[in-house]
Amino acid sequence: MAKQDGRNLRSINSQKLIVDACIKLFKEGNLEPTAQQVADESGVGIRTVFRQFDEMENLFKAVDADLSKDYDFNLKYDPSSSFEVRLQSLANQMNAGYEKHKLIMFMTVSKMWKYEFLRENYLMYQDRIKDKTEEVLPEVLGFDAESKHLFHASLSFAMWTRLQGQKLNNAQIKKAMLRQCLLIANDNR
Repeated sequence: MAKQDGRNLRSINSQKLIVDACIKLFKEGNLEPTAQQVADESGVGIRTVFRQFDEMENLFKAVDADLSKDYDFNLKYDPSSSFEVRLQSLANQMNAGYEKHKLIMFMTVSKMWKYEFLRENYLMYQDRIKDKTEEVLPEVLGFDAESKHLFHASLSFAMWTRLQGQKLNNAQIKKAMLRQCLLIANDNR
């Protein structure tokens, strides 16, 4: 194996420090960190930040790539279980994921208008969630078009955020989402 150039190793290390600092700032609620704030948090100079990431968009791309490794779309469920049991398993995982990644998701939603790649990634993740929902609950495929859209909206991050903004706790949010989904499903049976 060839020996790596010391400058290359320092560059890789600097990039990791910068990306980790940006993630930390997002998780602390700073959804619009400046390059200077990232530099201060990472312990590298502002010139190093711009040497590694010539634009903030490229830094956000690196952050998004790093964070996407942590998104889990796998769900263990018994396909022979009832619709309600499978729905509850799905809602539990979605709620846990929304809670775990809420600040990153807020950052994504708040910056989608500015960065095309965030808009594309957000839509891709929405499609993955929709596909996973329909894999776990194939009954949804038989719903009329409006009900299908309402069902997916009822399990969405937007709905979760709205209910959280109304001061519901996680258990109440999950219950409300499940209730809404069951009402839609019962209209389609």
